[in-house]
Amino acid sequence: MANPENYTLLSTTVQIANAANLSHTARLKSLAQLIKRSFSLHSVAIYLLDAERRTLSRMISADGSAKSLSCRIPLGEQAAGSCAFQKELIFSRNGTTPDNTPDAERKQGTIFLPIMCGKEAVGVLGLELPEESPLATSLPVIFQDILQAIAGLICAREITSRSDQRIKNLMTLNELGKALQHSMPFQELLSFILEITHRYSGSDCTILRIFNRDQFTSTIVKACRKKCHAILRSLLDIEANSAARMLATERPHLTTDLIADEDLPPSFVSVPLQYEEKTFGCLTFFGKTDQSGQRNFDEEDRELFEGMANLIATALLQSDHSRRMDILVSENNKKLQEISLLYRVSNAMHATTRINRLIQLNLTALVSGESHFFERAMLFLINRRSGVMQGMLGITSEECQGIIQSSDNHDTLLYTRWEISEEDMERQQNSTLNCMVKGTRLPLDKTRNMFSRAVLEKKLIVVGNTAKEKTAKDDVIKKFNLTSFASIPIIAKGEAVALLILDNPVSGKVITTDDLHFLQLFANQASMAIENSMLYNRIEDANREFTEIRQRLLQGERLAALGETAASIAHELKTPLISIGGLARRLLRKGELGSTEWKYAETIAHEADRLEKMLNEILFFTRRATICYTHCTIKNIIEESLAVVSGVLDENKIQVNKRISRKVIELTGDFQQIKQVCINLFLNAGEAMKQGGSLFISTAPTVLEGREAVSIKIRDTGCGITPAILHDIFNPFFTTKDGGTGLGLAISHRIVTNHGGKLLVESHTGSGAEFRVILPVSP
Repeated sequence: MANPENYTLLSTTVQIANAANLSHTARLKSLAQLIKRSFSLHSVAIYLLDAERRTLSRMISADGSAKSLSCRIPLGEQAAGSCAFQKELIFSRNGTTPDNTPDAERKQGTIFLPIMCGKEAVGVLGLELPEESPLATSLPVIFQDILQAIAGLICAREITSRSDQRIKNLMTLNELGKALQHSMPFQELLSFILEITHRYSGSDCTILRIFNRDQFTSTIVKACRKKCHAILRSLLDIEANSAARMLATERPHLTTDLIADEDLPPSFVSVPLQYEEKTFGCLTFFGKTDQSGQRNFDEEDRELFEGMANLIATALLQSDHSRRMDILVSENNKKLQEISLLYRVSNAMHATTRINRLIQLNLTALVSGESHFFERAMLFLINRRSGVMQGMLGITSEECQGIIQSSDNHDTLLYTRWEISEEDMERQQNSTLNCMVKGTRLPLDKTRNMFSRAVLEKKLIVVGNTAKEKTAKDDVIKKFNLTSFASIPIIAKGEAVALLILDNPVSGKVITTDDLHFLQLFANQASMAIENSMLYNRIEDANREFTEIRQRLLQGERLAALGETAASIAHELKTPLISIGGLARRLLRKGELGSTEWKYAETIAHEADRLEKMLNEILFFTRRATICYTHCTIKNIIEESLAVVSGVLDENKIQVNKRISRKVIELTGDFQQIKQVCINLFLNAGEAMKQGGSLFISTAPTVLEGREAVSIKIRDTGCGITPAILHDIFNPFFTTKDGGTGLGLAISHRIVTNHGGKLLVESHTGSGAEFRVILPVSP
C-alpha cells in the first residue's frame, strides 16, 4: 500500500476512533470494516478482554450484527487466547489452533495480533487472510498505528464503562435510599430490603442476616434465582462461615474464583451492617451475571454493596427506633391510662363510704372503657368462721358499655371523676353472671379449689392454663368456663376480706406482667378504700351508739327526776285514795242495789281501784328492783298467768293455743316478776284482739350468748304494731291506749333485763305481733 494510501487509511482510522456521534462498539466495528476493505481480508474480528483480564469475553466482527457478541476464550487457550496471553502474533491455519508455520511458508489462515495499551494486553485483532495474501508473510508498519488507535479506543471504552458503572451505582444508591424512606414494620422492611437489593445488585442469590445483638433478634431472609435453588444449602453454609468471619473482623469480604464440587457462583461479597462501629448484621451477594455471563465481583461491586449496606443499616435502625418508640408510646399511654383510672377511681371512692357501692365501683373500673384491662371480674366475700367464700358480685365488660368514658384531654383527668348511677348498679345486679356468682359458695380449702391459695397465702395467683392444674375438674372452673385467670385477695387490717377473680373469656387475651402489676396497685388501693370505709362505718356506728347512750342517759336522768316526783305524788295520793275506795265499797254494801246512789258509789270504787293500780305500777317502776331467786318452771308460770287473765280472754273470745315443751324447763328467777311479765304480755294481746282472735304461746330451750336459756314466744293475730312506733314501745309512759300508763312493757322489759335476758318483738302491720322472752336458766 502506497504512502498516500497509508496516510488516508491512518487519517480515516483516527476519524473513526474520535467519532463522538458513535458508540465505542460502533467505532470498533467501523475500524474492523475499514481494515477488511483496505487489506481485502475475508473477515476481521476484534476480541475484548474482560475487566479481570482473564478471558476474551466480547467479540466485534466486521460482518454481521452491529452489537458485540459474547464469547469466552480464556487466556492461553486457542489461538486468540494464546495471542493475548503471550502478547505476540499468533498464526492459525484453522482459525482456532495456533500454528508454528514459518512466516515464509504461510499462505492462508488467520493472524491474531495483540492489542496493547502500554505493557498490558486489552484485546486481540483477528485477521482472516485470503489465499496468497501478502499479510501472511509480513505486516505493514501502519498496522502498529492502527493497533494503537484500536487500543486507545478500547481503553476509552473501558474508562467510559467504569464511569457509567459508577454513575449507575450512584443512581442505584439514590433509588435505594428513596425506596427505604417508606415507613413500615420491621419484618416487612426486611423482606422489602431483600427484594430491592436483590434486584439492584443483579446477583444470583442475596442473603440478609441479622445477628442477635441488643435490640435485634437473629433473623435470616434470602432471595435466589431458580438456578440457585439446588445449591441453596451450600450457599447458606458458605454465607454462615463468611458471616462469622466478618463478625470477627467487622470488615467486608470479597471472595473470587470460588472452586467447589458443585456448580457454584464464581464469587461472593459479604458486607457488614453497622451502626456506630457496631456490627448487627451482614448482607451477602453470590454470583454476578452480565452480558459476558457469570464473572467475579470486583472492588467497584464491593464499594456499591458497602454503600447499599450503609443505607440499609440506617433504614433498619430507624425502623427499629420507630418500633421501640411506638412501644414506648404505647407503654406510656397504657401507664397514663392506668394512672388516670386509678386517680378517677380514687376520687370516686372518696365520694362514698358505702361498701357495696365501693366494691361495685372497683369491679366496674376494671372491666370498663374502650381499652378495658379485663373482660370479666368476680368478687367473693370471705367468711373465715364458716370457712367459705360467698359470691357477691360479677361484672363483664359488655355490661359496662358507656359507664366510663375515655378522655383525650389528660388535663381534665386531674379534677374529674366518674360515678355509677343507680340504674347501672341495678342492671349489673340483675345480670346473668351476677346471679351465677351470688349463687356460688367456695370452700376455703386450697386442696378443693385453686382460688383458696390466693386467700390463704395472701398473694396474687395467676393460672395460665386451668387444664394443667390438679384441681382442673373443679365445678367452679366448669361453671364459669375458666381457662386462665388471675386471683388476688383484698386485704384489710392484715386479713383477706374478699377475693377478686379476673379473666378474658371472650378474646382469650393473655394476662401480661404489666396487667398484673396494675392489678396489684389497684387491689392495694381498693383494700385501703374498703378498710377506710369499714373504719368510717365503725366510727359512724360508734358515734350513733354514743348518741343513743347519751340520749338514754338524759332520758334516764329525766325519768329519775320524774320517778322521784311521781313516787312522792303517788305516795301522797295513795292514802286518801285507799280511804275513798274503802268508803265507796261500804256505800255499795249498804246502799240499795241498782239505785242512783249505788251506781255513783260503784263508779267511785271502780275508778279508785284503777287509780290505785296505776299508783302501784308507778311505785314499782320507781323503786329499785329486788329479785327473789327461786327454782320455778316455765309451765307453772304460764298456767298461773293465764288463770289471772282468763276473764279478759274469755270476754274478748280469744282462743289460746299452747305448745309447751314436753321437757320440764326449770330456771332460777323471781317467779312473781316473770309471772308479771307474762300477764302484761297476755293482757296486751287481749287488748289487740277485742274482736276476737288467737293467742299462740310456745316454749323451747335455746342459747343466749353461749349460755343455756329458755324462750317464751307470745303471738297474737291482732292489728300489729306500726313500724313508726316499734322502737318506742319499751319507753316508760309511752302508750297508744286510752287510760293506759305506758308502764306495762317498760316494767316487763326491765324485769327481763334484770334477769340477764332479752325481750324481742317482731310485728307486721295487719298480721299481729310476736314477743319473745329469752331468759337464762341460771343467773
